[in-house]
Amino acid sequence: MKRITAVKSGPVSDKHVRKEEARLMTNGPRMMLHGCLSGFRIRLAFSTSVAVTLATCAIPFVSCAAPAKGKGTGTSIPARANTPDAAAPRRPAGSPAPRPETITVVGNGRGSLRQMQSASRTMLDNSAPGTSALKVLGQLPGVVFTSADPFGAYEWSARIYSRGFSENQLGFTLDGIPLGEQGYNIYNGLSTTRAVITENLHDTSISQGAAAVDVASTSALGGAVSLHTLMPSDRAGGLVEQTFGSNSGFRTFARVDSGRLNSSGTKFSASFTDSTIDKWKGYGTNATQQVNFKFYQPLGERSSLTGYFDWSSHQEVDNQDLSLNYIHTLGTRVDNYYPNYAAAYDAALGIYTHGENLTDDPMDVSYYESSGLRKDYFGYLTFKSDITDRLDVNASFYYSNSAGLSTFTSPYGSSPNGAPLQLQGYTLDVSRIGFLVAAGYRIARNHLRAGIWYENNQFNNGLYLYQDPILGQGIPPSPTTWLNPKNAFDHAYGYVFNTNTFQTFFEDTYQITRNFRINAGFKSMLVTTHDGITANDPSYTGYGSLPSGTMTAFDPFLPQVSANYRFTHDDEVFFDMAETMRAFSQFGLSGGASASAWSVGDPAQFHQAMRLKPEKAWVFEMGYRHDDRWLSALVTAYRVNFENRQQVVSSGPIIQLVGVLNNVGGVTTDGAEGSLTLHPFPDSRLFKGLSWYNSISFNRSTFDNNFTDSTGVHHIAGKLIPNYPELTYKTSLMYRYGPASVNVDAQYMSRRYISYMNDAWAPHNWVMNLGARYQFPGYGILQHISLELNVYNLLNADYIGTVGEQGNPISGDYQTMLIGAPRQYFGTVRAEF
Repeated sequence: MKRITAVKSGPVSDKHVRKEEARLMTNGPRMMLHGCLSGFRIRLAFSTSVAVTLATCAIPFVSCAAPAKGKGTGTSIPARANTPDAAAPRRPAGSPAPRPETITVVGNGRGSLRQMQSASRTMLDNSAPGTSALKVLGQLPGVVFTSADPFGAYEWSARIYSRGFSENQLGFTLDGIPLGEQGYNIYNGLSTTRAVITENLHDTSISQGAAAVDVASTSALGGAVSLHTLMPSDRAGGLVEQTFGSNSGFRTFARVDSGRLNSSGTKFSASFTDSTIDKWKGYGTNATQQVNFKFYQPLGERSSLTGYFDWSSHQEVDNQDLSLNYIHTLGTRVDNYYPNYAAAYDAALGIYTHGENLTDDPMDVSYYESSGLRKDYFGYLTFKSDITDRLDVNASFYYSNSAGLSTFTSPYGSSPNGAPLQLQGYTLDVSRIGFLVAAGYRIARNHLRAGIWYENNQFNNGLYLYQDPILGQGIPPSPTTWLNPKNAFDHAYGYVFNTNTFQTFFEDTYQITRNFRINAGFKSMLVTTHDGITANDPSYTGYGSLPSGTMTAFDPFLPQVSANYRFTHDDEVFFDMAETMRAFSQFGLSGGASASAWSVGDPAQFHQAMRLKPEKAWVFEMGYRHDDRWLSALVTAYRVNFENRQQVVSSGPIIQLVGVLNNVGGVTTDGAEGSLTLHPFPDSRLFKGLSWYNSISFNRSTFDNNFTDSTGVHHIAGKLIPNYPELTYKTSLMYRYGPASVNVDAQYMSRRYISYMNDAWAPHNWVMNLGARYQFPGYGILQHISLELNVYNLLNADYIGTVGEQGNPISGDYQTMLIGAPRQYFGTVRAEF
């Protein structure tokens, strides 16, 4: 399965850290506003190079090449070069920095100005093929990933958190291109799993504290996740991969690299994956087909053009959402009735055959089916140029379109033919177009960067109602069928949202001394959303007309300051503080767990919702790092002051879920993290491949205020936020010898509260995974032939995977949990050619 390993770079000169971090790490230093006239250098903000996190060893878990040791190693600090830009010949802009392909020793983020960590290509390869990159990031301190499937690819269940911030409060980019906030019904972007095939990622990084000011995101209250794709290889060849496993799992991946096609360096890669796996409980098949294409064209010695295209088709048949009462009464294996339509039909008439009548709400555990279908197109073009030795610019243009359908067969509604069931189809369509331009200029001790980002996003969503058949007179459509709205008997409601986003940033880094850097910058954000009503059936919505309006999130100055001081060769401290803001989310009348200010139909409540203020936070962190050949250590403490937190309070059955958006006031977060990676035998031929990683994270996020709604005052002040554990512990033991390697990793997660009053919770869990692989010599045209085995949930723990997918109640139990998958086995054959 997944292992936690990282790279120690060895002694890295201050010149190397400063130059490479500034050149390549888009999520790197926040720049100090140093207004001296000694000069400046501009660098592109948002068009992240594929080499973004390859820079230095400032990001942990990334393999980096290290300068050789010489005089002045040990605890001495190398002198800073006087002319950093003239030290080495330039590569064409956008070409990747040379670096080893395998991880050798462990590091912890040395040189970074904030806590930034990354899962390298090797780390991704140690997971079962098809595993979400976000799940791999979940092994890092401060990051929590939950899902109900072994790969983290079941989108309804997948959740990622960083220091108490959820996936819709973090930023996400692919090669610097914004992916919007993550979640199930994404209204302003694209799921990371559908934006890129995991095998085509070079690495994935995360800043656990605050996102950099140059990150193109309107949701980054907390940190940011950056995915970086592989560049096409200079050598013609490819990779084929076949995976078999539990639940009839079958996944094929193939990639072809053209190699350098001409003297100018033109090259491309094309890849395809086809994956199917049955649900681990109940019936239904989840399937994904996906295509990636990328080309790279140098333009002279100083410029380049890079293009990327992604197409994906994804289907998932849902598991039943459960409450604690359902789990205790019916067990963890209870699921939707599909394909037993007769049982669902009887249950809708009050005839229960599976013990549902023993629960506290039999109807809400008696669903026939639910599913999610998605089709996506996404692409970008990025131009990069080193105009002079001091000045370089980047520009990107991108387009994305995603169509989606989520279905649910409801026993709470009937069909016109008299059937006691009703098929509901929730549609969404997201079209985005945008550009990013940034530039940089360097002189003496200053490095200035500035950039702009603009995006127009149109989001359509609506609800259509379809007739289910009378029992014995036909069968309902398959959950994986795209329904035609023309066949619906009712268009219950429809919304269209149009959003314009304009963001600018400015930042500077100032090298005060050879081992002390301080950085500062700010961004300005303007996000305006207007909605229109495309359909309304008063008999369904209960309103003669649905209100519409405009909301704007604006702040001209969101500052960030950070610093790094290296006081010995192996030891450093860092500090970061930032003010952040999140734009308003967008969903229509029945937003449910994703409710927004537009999710109310009552005009008075709507106008009150229009006065909501955007969420904001002040994020502070400071930490210490130590890195040598025997161990890598990291200790970080942080605090977050969160204001205008908008929280969805859920009630009612999940098919008719009432999600009410409330401003619950402030949230204060205090936390600490520590990690230690040991290489106990670095000089031993037999045991130098042994490493042991451990991390522990403590997070206490509490509400500052009580809040009042139509039902009265709710005394939640001092209560912990739901869905997130206070304590996590992660460990990974890895051993590599020659062509063989094995790793065992485990994670402990403390209880997670279901309700705002903290009177119901999901219990703690401990999940362990195993991975093993062996690489054989090449045969004929095949090279690097390997066999791999991954075992998920090695001890077959029975645990709750996801909490809060249907929102959270004020008090007590609620149907908002998904059970984690039992032990699963996956074997893979992989070969390069």
